Amino acid sequence: MSDGAAPARGRLRVYLGAAPGSGKTFAMLREGRERVAEGEDVVVGFVETYGRPRTVQAVGQLEVVHRLRVPYRGTVLEEMDLDAVLARRPQIALVDELAHTNAPGVRNAKRWEDVEALRDAGIDVVTTLNVQHVESVKDLVEHITGIPVRETIPDRVLDRADDVHFIDIAPEALRKRMGHGNIYAADKVELALRNFFRPGNLAALREIALRLVVQRSGGARGEVRPAPQDVLVAVSGSASSEALMRRGVRIARVFGGMCTAVMVVRSAEGTQEAVDRTRAVADLLQCSLIVRESRDVNAKVLDVAKELDSRHVVLGESLQRPAVWRRMRKSMLERILEELPGVDVHVIARVEGRPRGQRPPPPRESQRRRPEDLLRELTPQRRGALRIYLGYARGVGTTTTMLEEGRRRRERGTDVVVAAVDTAGRRECEGALSGLELLGGRSDAAERRRLDVVALLRRSPDVVCIDDLAGAAEDGLVRAEVVSRILDAGITVLATLHLCDLRSTAAAMGGMLRRPPDARLVEDAVLDLADEVELVDVVPSVLDERLRRGDIVPPAEMARALQDDFRPELLTTLRTMAFRIVAQHTDRRLVAYMHERSIERPWEARARVVACIPPRPHLENLIRRAAKLSGSLDGEFRAVTVRTAERTDEEKAQLKSYADLTAELGGEFVTLRDPDPAGAIAAYAREILATEILLSRGRESGHWSRGTLRKLVWTLSDVDIHILARRRTDERPVAVRGMGPEPRRLPAPRL
Repeated sequence: MSDGAAPARGRLRVYLGAAPGSGKTFAMLREGRERVAEGEDVVVGFVETYGRPRTVQAVGQLEVVHRLRVPYRGTVLEEMDLDAVLARRPQIALVDELAHTNAPGVRNAKRWEDVEALRDAGIDVVTTLNVQHVESVKDLVEHITGIPVRETIPDRVLDRADDVHFIDIAPEALRKRMGHGNIYAADKVELALRNFFRPGNLAALREIALRLVVQRSGGARGEVRPAPQDVLVAVSGSASSEALMRRGVRIARVFGGMCTAVMVVRSAEGTQEAVDRTRAVADLLQCSLIVRESRDVNAKVLDVAKELDSRHVVLGESLQRPAVWRRMRKSMLERILEELPGVDVHVIARVEGRPRGQRPPPPRESQRRRPEDLLRELTPQRRGALRIYLGYARGVGTTTTMLEEGRRRRERGTDVVVAAVDTAGRRECEGALSGLELLGGRSDAAERRRLDVVALLRRSPDVVCIDDLAGAAEDGLVRAEVVSRILDAGITVLATLHLCDLRSTAAAMGGMLRRPPDARLVEDAVLDLADEVELVDVVPSVLDERLRRGDIVPPAEMARALQDDFRPELLTTLRTMAFRIVAQHTDRRLVAYMHERSIERPWEARARVVACIPPRPHLENLIRRAAKLSGSLDGEFRAVTVRTAERTDEEKAQLKSYADLTAELGGEFVTLRDPDPAGAIAAYAREILATEILLSRGRESGHWSRGTLRKLVWTLSDVDIHILARRRTDERPVAVRGMGPEPRRLPAPRL
């Protein structure tokens, strides 16, 4: 590089968490210490310890740049001194709380802008962020928690990060951490547990964060991506416009397209404030804004959709004057359906919840019981709990994480033993094991790896650490198969599990995994048995660094490992699978929580798609679209038909073929009995906490009468309605097979 050349732009690594207290700052500081030990030049640009002892201790001997003191309204605020960090010019700067708003008078208004300045100067930055501060999910978080989010970062900041490292913690574990006084001061603990730190809040935020990282990591193996599909959002400039644009951006992300908002004003005078407010939100979301002046709002929206050749149009709705809204909605919706046959129309749910006078759910002829209900009946009552630390590759740190949790519990007075462990001589594992009791004593490595269940039950500790659930137990059994005996004895189990040892992973990956012929597999049911499943995440680039340093395998085996288990494309694929598995486990617990508390407005953490199927031909594409959409969102789907009268043999045969197709694609086919199709579908959607209803426009006259469609749109005020376009000539077939395990085949229901 010549003397006058600009420095290479610094890299950005983000430690992302679902909530305060998850351990992001601790992880950032630990990385800083590790990189100093490797000879790199690291400084702490800014860290917020909140007086937490472990965080203060984690700063250790790291060099800390002095803070900038800013007088503000009779007090003094401390901010990162950007100029001082730039003058110090380290290789790496640790900067806490990326979404922080700086005090007035500082060079930049936001800390993420400070971080961009550091990167422009060629300085690598490691930072922290909670998912509620990502602009595109702000409305979801506010709806779930009921707490306003006042600080956000534009999505582009996260999108342009080189690494996003997720710091996972199960909701109950985080609540315990709160109760132990490790997050907030003692006088704030009870209030926090009753508000932001409620189990449902934490589970939903965790699931949003997990799926955000999955979406950012790209598509699945074997997936054929269609051409990008652009989204147009019709906004009015009212308060609801922000939520509509965020929804439009999320839809555009799913379909790989760009999002544009159109705002039609009747007169330029008197609307500038609303336009400026809307444009500010659009800029944060990387969403274009088109402002047009016209007295015919509907016609102008149609014109813009045609100009942009938008594939999706997103419509909101006014919360005032319902009768007026109905007349306006009829005009807007029906004109789009008639004049834009090749466009998908999304009618977005209102925010105020269900309409008054909602009927109870109708009886239905086919109903699968919720997995959590079956688990409660099949799993014996026990005092012990099972926490599984899931890793997607060797070297991510599951064993160390498990042992560190065991040490923390021992320090709080809990009786903890280690029943089986394989440290493989790694320094961090041996350090975490220090001070913990090993069942049978500290003998050779082979004895450490042996699990003696009889001796463990005789010892009867409060908590036991069991490494590698795919390892051998007694009588030729896999350790996962004897966990129930330990739990039934009232012993809490902390365990580790390798993703590649799950049977579903081995089946989904096929020949991509090079497993020894005698390798044991763990049934996926162990995840259903677990009370908590935590992902131990390390980005593939860090795993590659650990491998090349010799921290995972001996140097002589490094070349082979790089060609086999540590191929970059394999690591990325496995990491995505691990995120999805933990998200699905979280979702099952979240749904149970919502049902227990009669929460009927769905929380958009996981998609639950319902395709409405009348007894008519040519609806195979609707079912496939529902399967594809739910797959792209890592969700679930159902096909629902309403029986209003006796059906002909032809109709029964047609619905039987739809049921078979739905089961083949991994969904559930449900028949409702009700003389009112719209009311039945609306009630069922609320019962299962559906997030989206799919309708087909059909071919000529359409599959739904205007009255039924209008009633469904109005009645389902708390669920999004997605009306599919007629197939366009430029569409190409798209593979729907995802990364996860093969879908379960469901028996066809009685029609």
